[in-house]
Amino acid sequence: MAVTPTAALVQTLNGIQFGFILFMIASGLTVILGILDVLNLAHGELFSLGAYTAIGVFGFLIGIVGPPGGGVVSTAVFILAVLAAVLVTAAILLPVGTLFEAVFLRQIYDRDQVYQLVLTFALLLILLDVKKFIWGDSSIRTDAVYSAINTIPTSELVGLNYPTYNVFVIFVGTAVVAGLFWFFERTKTGRIIRATAIDREMATAIGVSTDRVFTLVFALGAFLAGFAGAMAVPPTAATLEMGTNPLVLSFVVIVIGGLGSLRGAFVGALLVGVIRSWMITLYPPGEIAAPFAIMALILLVKPEGLFGTWGETA
Repeated sequence: MAVTPTAALVQTLNGIQFGFILFMIASGLTVILGILDVLNLAHGELFSLGAYTAIGVFGFLIGIVGPPGGGVVSTAVFILAVLAAVLVTAAILLPVGTLFEAVFLRQIYDRDQVYQLVLTFALLLILLDVKKFIWGDSSIRTDAVYSAINTIPTSELVGLNYPTYNVFVIFVGTAVVAGLFWFFERTKTGRIIRATAIDREMATAIGVSTDRVFTLVFALGAFLAGFAGAMAVPPTAATLEMGTNPLVLSFVVIVIGGLGSLRGAFVGALLVGVIRSWMITLYPPGEIAAPFAIMALILLVKPEGLFGTWGETA
């Protein structure tokens, strides 16, 4: 199958855009796994809950500022309103993550991991029914954000026909990546979290409250899942099943990158995103199989993942 250079560039950009969404989901999952040693099966439903919540938040804030009128000021206001809606959505997920950790998970940290898997699977089913109770069985969507941002010329300026919203996701995703690495490497709270991940007993001995760290980490994971859901929903619809595929691909990402490694999650997410995008063009039936084939290869030749587990660097 012949692929033109322009089509190759578009598919690569699509893969990078999806990779950034995947990183936002997988980063929360891998940080929780690296520090709490909990494989959170409900993480995909937190992503889905973020998508459903974002539709209401988008509608409220966009209703206040209105669509971009074509001027620089109105365009900037609209972009800021969209970013504010994404942040508000993610912030709404913070108490959900805090509640899950404090009420449910904290009680079973000392038990076998099977209990954690069963509990997080139960939370997955509870969230699924909560969404069904609030929003019903039908899919819902918001077209206003996607269509309005796509009226802003970006890639057309360099002669490429590519959705501006995807460019927006890549820029925001880059900022999220930079912000997370800055948080874990430069801030006191981030260094405390890393120290707790490296040696939990030593962190406790020097006065670190592991209970607070665990709650903070789980809330951060929920925040990132909600952020990803809000960024993912404008081009598509929110459905009850939308959390499943991202959760499965996030497992692939953290196995490829290394269990608990933020850097590995970033590289793994981009790798999975680009491979998936190229398979959609070259051989659509291999869209799901290709990332799993890469994961199987990594498990055979480098079982600890490309970047190992959480260590001295994120």
